[in-house]
Amino acid sequence: MSGQDRRAAIVKAVLPLFARQGFANTTTKKLAEVAGVSEALIYKHFPSKESLYAEIQSLGCTGKDPGLEKLTALDPSTSTLVYILYYFLRSVSIGKCKESINWEMRHRMVLNSCLEDGSYTRFLFQNRVSDCFKKMVKCIEASIESGDMVPSCLPAENRIRFAHHVAAMIAMMHLPAQPVIDYGVSKQELLHQVVWFALRGMGMKDEAISRHFDPKALELFFGSGAA
Repeated sequence: MSGQDRRAAIVKAVLPLFARQGFANTTTKKLAEVAGVSEALIYKHFPSKESLYAEIQSLGCTGKDPGLEKLTALDPSTSTLVYILYYFLRSVSIGKCKESINWEMRHRMVLNSCLEDGSYTRFLFQNRVSDCFKKMVKCIEASIESGDMVPSCLPAENRIRFAHHVAAMIAMMHLPAQPVIDYGVSKQELLHQVVWFALRGMGMKDEAISRHFDPKALELFFGSGAA
């Protein structure tokens, strides 16, 4: 195995361990065990545990989601905001997206990161979702200008962050084998409710929501791979 392939194999093998235990509670001895190599070989490819963790951080931000790229290329508008928000919250709450780290492991990494120094989560926000957030800010501004959304003392950035946090917490309620909360609906219907709640909380008017937010149409559009 080449050096590059070995590095990639080590990262892939230890990722679930970091996701379950966090950075501080994971020893290099245990990392070597799960990777099926010696500690010396770990250090040959990664000078420290921190450098291995940094490689995992980078992995979480590699590649581009083609669906999201096409959506963020659209002109800012109320309609564009609904489509991007639906796609974004879908990836957060039920994990339907193209990601280098699977949905469950990403959320576990985020949780453990926030219990420690927050470096993984901070890196993720700065390098993975910042472009999406910037586009949604422009869409909010366009929606306010068109009269579809009410002005607010809340910064547009926080309107988006709060929407993300709701979806992220719902996702975390589903991490255990038996979900913490039974919302009484399917995951798809739960997503629809989360998006409606987010749009309303962000200040979109009822008439605009009725005009632009069609759950069945969005489900068909994204389910068909049209994005």
